[in-house]
Amino acid sequence: MPVSRRLALMGLALGALLPNAALAQSRGDRRRRRTGPPAATPAPSQTVAFGPDPLQAYDLYADRGAGPVLMFVHGGGWSRGERTRVNELPAYARRHGLTLASTGYRLAPAVSARESAMDVAAAVADLKRRLPGRPLYLMGHSAGAHLAALVGIDPDYLGAFGLRPSDLAGVILLDGAGYDATAPRGDGRIDQWLGQTYDQAFGDQAAALSPTLRVRPGVAYPPFLIFHVARRQDSAVQSRGLAEALTRAGGRAEVVPAPDDSHMTINRGFGVAGDPEGERAARFISG
Repeated sequence: MPVSRRLALMGLALGALLPNAALAQSRGDRRRRRTGPPAATPAPSQTVAFGPDPLQAYDLYADRGAGPVLMFVHGGGWSRGERTRVNELPAYARRHGLTLASTGYRLAPAVSARESAMDVAAAVADLKRRLPGRPLYLMGHSAGAHLAALVGIDPDYLGAFGLRPSDLAGVILLDGAGYDATAPRGDGRIDQWLGQTYDQAFGDQAAALSPTLRVRPGVAYPPFLIFHVARRQDSAVQSRGLAEALTRAGGRAEVVPAPDDSHMTINRGFGVAGDPEGERAARFISG
């Protein structure tokens, strides 16, 4: 091919790519401006064990002495992650008068998502005994969103500790999936990876561990605020399906897309001053 023609084709290709690259750069700049540099995470004031495994513990940050409590459940595909990864939540809690807790739980493949959810329920029960009479909101990201939803819907988990789902003041979910783990999956590499992740966490109990499929009429549920990354189709479909199931059963649920976030930044940026998801959640907590 003549050099001049090759250069012309390269120019056309670059021209086609530059708008998309500029758009991606613009989105990235918006996220960086919103999240800013990582803040130094303050040390928790107390770590409370609720079981013999080192992962069966939650960190309690500065107690406000009154007002709502926010318990965070980390993500990590049910097989990794740490309760210490609270990002901007301590500053967010301080700004909005909340007491923050962040719980760990046992991980796959050592246990299934059922035992992980039971750990979250145990942490909720312990914290409610420790801080009685105060509204407790449960919030999770990714796999943690699935676990928070399961504990907030299936009465078996909190029921094991003498509580009910309605004893939660509300549930806040950040870009979860697996709300219906039986839903068909595509053939792409990400779909295959998700399938392997679900299989490891759920085994042959996918239906029993799917919050959407555990919603039942006649059960009093806490209100749900469900965020999802706007351009992530699987999370959007799963979020709407969960909200529709709760609404049909007489519950309250709102789905909110996050247009400028990725699966990572919706978690890392949550709670930065001015972050739209964090501010929407603060209004949800304040009633």
